[in-house]
Amino acid sequence: MTVPRTLAALLLATLLIAGCSDSDDSPAVPHATAPKPSPSSSPTSAFCLDLSTFQVGLVTYTADAGRAMEGQPLDFKELRRKATLILTWGEEMESTAPPGIAAHFRTVLKAIKDSSSHLKKGALVRDVVTPLYGKKNRPAFDAVNKYDCDPGTKN
Repeated sequence: MTVPRTLAALLLATLLIAGCSDSDDSPAVPHATAPKPSPSSSPTSAFCLDLSTFQVGLVTYTADAGRAMEGQPLDFKELRRKATLILTWGEEMESTAPPGIAAHFRTVLKAIKDSSSHLKKGALVRDVVTPLYGKKNRPAFDAVNKYDCDPGTKN
């Protein structure tokens, strides 16, 4: 049985927002191999169908990790879980990213991977947040967060 993409997107968003976690460390969203369609910014392309869910996950992760800049303790296990979900989803989307956003999208995926690799006891706050908020990657995050596959719609 396959899960429709819209249902899978809803499940991912719910897991990211609600903070549900499994007792094991396996990703909550299974990684399935799918055919790789050609990149397109059509609102019905695979990338565009998953983009809003990815954006919600991205905002949630960066906001949660950003709490460290305010001196708040981080829930490393929960942040690693969210990063795993975002990376799993993003890696499935990456091959269908339209040319105009593909480089930024890859930068964001790398930054999430880099940030989450530092989620451990004794880590420096800057090692967790610089990939997310630093000058080098911030333009990519802004571009991905603002990207609209259907420029004819009003935000």
